[in-house]
Amino acid sequence: MTFNVCLMGASLETGNMGVSALAVSMIKNIVEVKPDAKISLLIGNRTAKTINLDIEGRTIPIHVVNHRISPKAKIREHLFTIFLLAVLQRALPFKSVSKRIIQANPWLNALQEADFIGDIHGGDSFSDIYGLPSFIIGALPNFTVFLMKKKLVLLPETYGPYKHPIAVFIAKQVLRRSFLIYARDKESAAYASNLLGNDSKNKVYFCPDIAFTMQAMKVNNPEVNPPINENLAHPLIGINVNGLMYNGGYTRGNMFGLKFDYKLFVKNVVKRLLTETTAHILFVPHAFGPPGNINNDPDACRDVFQSIINESNGRLHLVTKVYNQSEIKDIIGTCDFFIGSRMHACIAGLSQMIPTIGVAYSKKFRGVFESIGVTDMSIDAREVDMDIAIDRILAAFNRRSDIKAILRKNLSGVVSQIQYSFRKIL
Repeated sequence: MTFNVCLMGASLETGNMGVSALAVSMIKNIVEVKPDAKISLLIGNRTAKTINLDIEGRTIPIHVVNHRISPKAKIREHLFTIFLLAVLQRALPFKSVSKRIIQANPWLNALQEADFIGDIHGGDSFSDIYGLPSFIIGALPNFTVFLMKKKLVLLPETYGPYKHPIAVFIAKQVLRRSFLIYARDKESAAYASNLLGNDSKNKVYFCPDIAFTMQAMKVNNPEVNPPINENLAHPLIGINVNGLMYNGGYTRGNMFGLKFDYKLFVKNVVKRLLTETTAHILFVPHAFGPPGNINNDPDACRDVFQSIINESNGRLHLVTKVYNQSEIKDIIGTCDFFIGSRMHACIAGLSQMIPTIGVAYSKKFRGVFESIGVTDMSIDAREVDMDIAIDRILAAFNRRSDIKAILRKNLSGVVSQIQYSFRKIL
């Protein structure tokens, strides 16, 4: 008998490789427990389609059931239409009419047939950190599940913070109605439990970020300018420059409340590394978008690269091609040390036992680094001065062999805990 799975909150076709890593990891961990599962992604997307995903030698068809919020969307695909139809089928006293409403709408029909429904909210979007409208749109699909009287499992993600009272209210409603709640850090688990109060018993669990289990895909001769000598005798430091932080967030005005100018910080880090080490530096984007997009890492990486290239004596290198989540993980795995401001770029390093520093714009970094035993490798840019942050990076680079030993010791336990959690969930 077919085991039907509906997954929400992460897409395979996004420029953000962290979100794609979550999508691949959800699917990977599910098919390891339920090899013959039929998997559907219920996500915001232009079209419904089938995507063939290769996971460890298997080709798995993934059925995309889409919603849209564009005024140009087909009526039945619009998120608000889907929500209203979910309300209608629930309110009508005639089961035969409700059944026809459900069968006529692909989204509701997929939910009706599902044996398991999980949402991961992009890892960190069950929060109003990116704005209240974005949070509301991300939570609305959850209410379609509840209106269908189906069980929803919240997969390992970050909960909070919430600045707006409306966000707190919505978060509580989703948490209370969810069947199980998994948090990817212990602080988030405590936060969710606190929001639930007495309702949290036997409902909230900790599970490390599932992207720790994603496999790298070998990239032969990656496109790097200038190319890196295969016999490089010096350490290679990877740096992921977060385009969103580089541009001040969506508001372009220090949206995340950083304590220092991130753009100046990155350039100063690179200059210190060039001066105080013999390392070569590789700029690694992890979120790709159209040129000029505020969230585009390649633009930010290129800007830093070009501003310092004349001072580098050939020691700066730039990844120039768009790679998918598994390929970019392989490129990160060639580094001896990694500095990232995209959390899943950091996880790509940590999961391959690469000593990694995370320069954070939210609380999510600290808990994820804590889960693998290297809490001190997370630097919160909202709390630390620039010079102190740079000093900590240089100090971590100098003790990278000790950090690698900690990662080697702890990684298998993290992976085992994720696998155990999915066996329990399913």
